[in-house]
Amino acid sequence: MTLLPATAVLQYLSAGAAALLVYVVYAVAYNLYLHPLAKFPGPLLAGATTYWKAYTECIANRSFCHFLVDLHAQYGQVVRIGPNELHFANPKAYHDIYNNKNRWDKEATLYRSFNEDRSSFGYLTYAEAKNRKDVLNKSFSLAAIESSEGLLVSKVKELCAAIEKRSKEAKSVDLFYAFRCMSVDVITTFCFGKSIHAVDEPDFKAPIVVALEAATPLLSAQINELTDDPEKLKLLPHNMTIYHRLMDPDAHRGKQIPSAGSLYEEAQALMFGGTDTVGNTLMVGAFHLLRHPDKMAKLKVELSAAWPSLEENEPTVRDLERLPYLSAVIKEALRMSSGVTSGLLRIVPKTGATIAGHEVPPQTIVSCGSTFVHFNADIFPGPNGFLPERWLDESADLDKWLVAFSRGPRMCLGINLAWAELRLGFGYVFRKFDLEPQGQL
Repeated sequence: MTLLPATAVLQYLSAGAAALLVYVVYAVAYNLYLHPLAKFPGPLLAGATTYWKAYTECIANRSFCHFLVDLHAQYGQVVRIGPNELHFANPKAYHDIYNNKNRWDKEATLYRSFNEDRSSFGYLTYAEAKNRKDVLNKSFSLAAIESSEGLLVSKVKELCAAIEKRSKEAKSVDLFYAFRCMSVDVITTFCFGKSIHAVDEPDFKAPIVVALEAATPLLSAQINELTDDPEKLKLLPHNMTIYHRLMDPDAHRGKQIPSAGSLYEEAQALMFGGTDTVGNTLMVGAFHLLRHPDKMAKLKVELSAAWPSLEENEPTVRDLERLPYLSAVIKEALRMSSGVTSGLLRIVPKTGATIAGHEVPPQTIVSCGSTFVHFNADIFPGPNGFLPERWLDESADLDKWLVAFSRGPRMCLGINLAWAELRLGFGYVFRKFDLEPQGQL
């Protein structure tokens, strides 16, 4: 074997370093001065390199959602936050990006980081996601939720029983964990036909709630069992689980069921998405009701009128749906918790797009975070205040600005289930218990 002289090695390394330097200088210069997005305002480093965003979150340790507020205050309604990425603060942009007419792809780098590429959430293209959602829509329809109402009520009652038990023991309840335990039990029973019984764990510190990664072996084992022997589907407590739909060849256009890996990714997406949004909304709503006893009293009066005796005539989801102040409390809790607060990245199609009055070039990555809609003072005066009453004014037409479940063809698949959980959760807990904060809020 012939070895190169040290001087030759140094020459090759020097040439490589010089070529790399030239490329970096060219790429930075192009991004800053020649790129189609060069005209949009934003931090200089953001326009120069994608690594600026990673530095901000991982090294500078700043929440990017909060940092965006400062950026928009400095640069205006649209900010360039990457060489090929724009973020919009104008609420109108939300509906321009996420609407039923748009078939825009999701951005690959972000969505592949969830390891759920083969799920209704993770599919990048509209066509792939639509095929999967067409199969699952039946399981999450209003009719399916109504037929499974007894299951949902039983899980809420289990939460109430656990709270009552702690009350008799003179123990406090951490609502952050309690509500998440309930939502985990609902999701696992409704979607997978197998309850985790998280609400029975001491202090509501169920391993699956403390670290949702604990769900991995449970989901994987169940899926392997069902794919090895589909006859075991008949042993599940109801026939509207996601497995009944996804493992039915007739539900798919190509008559081919998903792989075990795809089933796992779908289950994981539903587990994580379903647990956090509902649990967080219940917790945020309870927190603000406890801080505002007058509003909690108003809610309890309405619930007591609809459910006079706790011993009989339990309200249905439809009964609770008719209660205006309960609905207002839920909407305000959804607004303040906001669902997914980071931008849901989309790719502008080849035709380009007009977003909030700005002409945006093709293939640009765009987003508008839900908090920029929910905390916009023009739409929601006093946005940092908890004001359920704002939702009682029908003339305000605020519902179109409630985007906690996103909008458009890629909006949350489980929105009907979430609303049922929220109505039952708030309705049962605040009718059955007189909650008081432990210490100052």
